[in-house]
Amino acid sequence: LMKESKLIELKNKVDSFTRVMQEVINKIALLENLLINLTTVIKRLKEYEEIANQLKKESDDRQKDNRKAEG
Repeated sequence: LMKESKLIELKNKVDSFTRVMQEVINKIALLENLLINLTTVIKRLKEYEEIANQLKKESDDRQKDNRKAEG
């Protein structure tokens, strides 16, 4: 059987880990909110459509190049 002091130590470690994980979850939620707001701002830029199309084309070109390199 575990000593009471060891159980208390483990409980404290679990509590500490729980606090850290909650902080990580909170920061992820803040990042999600920031990304949503940033995306909204970017979509309102008049150049958005042109830039989005250019990025899609570049991504498609990279995928084609990767397929050629693999094939």
